Amino acid sequence: MNKFSKFIFIIFSISTTQIYAETTFKKVSACDSDYFQGNFCSKANIAKYKQALKTMKPNFNDKYILLNTGTVNSLEMIALDTQTGIGYPLNYQFTGWEDNQGKVLKKPSATFSLTDSKLCLSGSQYDGDHPGTHETYSNIKNCFKIKKDRTYTSFESTNIDQIQYEYDQKTKTWKAFKN
Repeated sequence: MNKFSKFIFIIFSISTTQIYAETTFKKVSACDSDYFQGNFCSKANIAKYKQALKTMKPNFNDKYILLNTGTVNSLEMIALDTQTGIGYPLNYQFTGWEDNQGKVLKKPSATFSLTDSKLCLSGSQYDGDHPGTHETYSNIKNCFKIKKDRTYTSFESTNIDQIQYEYDQKTKTWKAFKN
């Protein structure tokens, strides 16, 4: 390798260096969930956020790192702003798809992209409409958008995308529920 080739290689190496989050972790906008027992401010979760901001690039809505603080069987999502260091939790928990007897047949799933503000979750949504009352919406697909107004940023349900499914024992498939 001659001097010129080494110089080109060094410049190429420098220009392909990964750039991660632009800030360090600051805080979570809301620690406890109103609708399930999750705690977005636990020591374990705070450690996950700090690590993600050090090692990950945005994967959601151009500037957020979307993380699951739950498990593969229980999605508890938070969006970490890579510019401010603030975490914005989705205040719902999604568990698996259930048959008509309540047996979980399929893990919950999430779809999102780097260039869109929409997060769609599928599974059973643990929810509460009024303080002190909780219920589960089984086998749904529900989409949320991260919304920012002048003083507050949070996830907002698009409700129109909420579709409920039921399991057909004969065909072993999921079909949209018809009332």
